[in-house]
Amino acid sequence: MHRGSCLCGSVKYFVDDDLKFVVNCHCRFCSKAHGAAFTTLLIMPFSRFEIVEGKTLLSSYEVKTLNSLRVFCSRCGTRLYNHSPSKGMISLIVATLDTDAKLRPLANINIGSKCSWYSIADELPQYSATPSAAEFGRLRGGVGTIEDGGV
Repeated sequence: MHRGSCLCGSVKYFVDDDLKFVVNCHCRFCSKAHGAAFTTLLIMPFSRFEIVEGKTLLSSYEVKTLNSLRVFCSRCGTRLYNHSPSKGMISLIVATLDTDAKLRPLANINIGSKCSWYSIADELPQYSATPSAAEFGRLRGGVGTIEDGGV
């Protein structure tokens, strides 16, 4: 079990996941929302995530083209996760984890829309868009599955 929270500590959550599907997302939505070249995300089933404090403080922004919500703390503005209700999946913002998880991203995704001024300097696989479920399975060594499409 892992814990996380927003910057002001008003929203707290638990994650019951092995923290294996971690990626660096370079899509334009993540770049603009975080004011950074990319965002490191943990992609996981929403059923393994639980808000334990501050649920009433959550606000969201709907990205209609992606059929997805960007969820954040209305008090401090911390982005916590992206949610695709139709897929039952979330992309948790890894920087909001409070527990010391030994994480390693599997890939750089959505580089087709990355910031032109940023050069990727790691050796991770790169995907122009979001990898398919089969590609995610291969990245993880053929173990486990993930729903098609990003969140």
